[in-house]
Amino acid sequence: MKKLTLFIIGCGLTLLGLAACGSATQEAPTVAPTFTTIPTYSFDQPTAAASVATAAAATQAAGANSGLDPQAVERGRGRYEALDCASCHGDNGEGTDKGSSLITYTADETTFISFMRSGGALGSDHQYSTNRLSESGGKNLYQYLLSLRTS
Repeated sequence: MKKLTLFIIGCGLTLLGLAACGSATQEAPTVAPTFTTIPTYSFDQPTAAASVATAAAATQAAGANSGLDPQAVERGRGRYEALDCASCHGDNGEGTDKGSSLITYTADETTFISFMRSGGALGSDHQYSTNRLSESGGKNLYQYLLSLRTS
């Protein structure tokens, strides 16, 4: 009986060992990969409103495209009048028999202000000291001359 007991215990331990470790003939279960959908977003630019062509819109667009500051242009007009530029160059810079047209003037701002300080080849007729034409006044006057081209 002792042998039978040992045999039963041995079989039990073998079965217990197989159950704990799994049997050699049983395959491990395969796990299928899972996919998680990640939401994506896109941005669509809004459609621009249709523009209506008007004279006011064209004038405003011309001013915006040329980079002119409306306040500087108006202040420059004041300098143009105060320095009596119209007596030689005309009310709208178109030129007269005394002075050339300013509408076609092509110098840059720095050259223009330097010319107004020194008088250039014209001498003292165009020589304005800082008490008559400040640095900002010269810049404003230059803006006014540029505005004459677009008007």
